[in-house]
Amino acid sequence: MPWKLPESDGELLKLAKGYPYSAPSGSYFFVSGEARPLVAGRCDGKLFQDRVPVIAHGSNRAPEQLARKFGKASEIPVSCASLHDYDVVYSAHMSRYGAIAATLQHTPGVEVEVFVTWLTGAQLIRMHETELGAEIYGYGEMRGVRLVLEAGPAEQIEQAGIYLSGHGCLSFGGGPIGLAAVPASGRRIRSLEQAEALALVQARLRPAESLDTMILNAIRRPDFRHGLIGDMRAQAVPPEAPHFQPLDP
Repeated sequence: MPWKLPESDGELLKLAKGYPYSAPSGSYFFVSGEARPLVAGRCDGKLFQDRVPVIAHGSNRAPEQLARKFGKASEIPVSCASLHDYDVVYSAHMSRYGAIAATLQHTPGVEVEVFVTWLTGAQLIRMHETELGAEIYGYGEMRGVRLVLEAGPAEQIEQAGIYLSGHGCLSFGGGPIGLAAVPASGRRIRSLEQAEALALVQARLRPAESLDTMILNAIRRPDFRHGLIGDMRAQAVPPEAPHFQPLDP
């Protein structure tokens, strides 16, 4: 089951506008609901044994989102990483909690910060439950990529699981829009904070409503959200991820 949403308007708006939430400046071990630093060369390799590496490019990079999905009892090593020739951009869809979520787009020459969550089999099943139910993200593997880990079982890996949007990228001026909250080297496209991206969608697609009204309607009225997603998708930049191989979850 998906994680439970708050009930008050204020908390819902905070959740939507806060995406992708704060992430530590480096690798960490999510344990007891906290993010404890993992230092390269000084972390126990056993932490990563029998775990599946899954790239986190949006909210899953943040300890507070891991706490929502897994609770405070779970233990998850999380490697800060640099992914080459891809950028983290806004997907042409809105989540059930009112945020415009992230996806990856192939962009030669860009080096973007992502995180790698190392999940047990049971944790991967739980992550599928939170990511795949809306039929927006698909699960698969990035194969043959250059993914350099700050701390982890190796300095670099070339294959990892990932959730990617099939709706394409939110468009601005014919091109995708980067997530300003996610650092990238060589980024050539415009980047926006979440609130700015939401305001762009509101001004373009729902100008008769206030921003907060649009967000709350999208959360509380699935029909409204699906209509909004359809309008976003009609103007989307097609997705490009040549290293992605879909898998059955």
